[in-house]
Amino acid sequence: PEKYYTFVEKGMVADLACIVSRTGYTGEDGFEFYCNPGDAPRLWDTLLEAGNEFGLIPCGLGARDTLRLEAAMPLYGHEMNEEITPIEAGLSIFVKMNKTDFYGKEALIAKGIPNKKRVGLKMTGRGIAREQFPIFVGDKEIGYTTSGTHCPYLGYAIAMARVEVQFSEVGIEIEVDIRGRKISAQVISLPFYKK
Repeated sequence: PEKYYTFVEKGMVADLACIVSRTGYTGEDGFEFYCNPGDAPRLWDTLLEAGNEFGLIPCGLGARDTLRLEAAMPLYGHEMNEEITPIEAGLSIFVKMNKTDFYGKEALIAKGIPNKKRVGLKMTGRGIAREQFPIFVGDKEIGYTTSGTHCPYLGYAIAMARVEVQFSEVGIEIEVDIRGRKISAQVISLPFYKK
């Protein structure tokens, strides 16, 4: 498949039956392969061998999560969960409230206009804001971080956070409480990196 978010259900890779998915969780161009578990080692070895001349190397979960964060892709349990609506998670593009009906529509209507919004943070002070660190403007707690890391591409620490809507504008200066120390940060637009 060439278009992102498409699938080939009866694909063949290295003479192995696979579902080939033009998706990913890093924001990078790529494919995901779903095959019989017993075929996975052969598929892995074949892909690495074929990609060797192009510099293909495996990466770990740390690299994947950094890329996910740079692309501002929400992760279940961090930026979204049973309590955070898709709208609050910044996924309103996938929610068509003008449709006659869909699963969860009544719950979204009942919840009303969100009072929190997912934002990007650039740490301007020294520190990395990981998950669940409180965010302040002055003495007022306005939200919390959901994911954070040092971004090698940008050269500074970044985080995604949920903050009260009135503090979600790009450029607002905030502070993140990192283990009892308030570290300065600034609201910036998402994604942090876009190809």
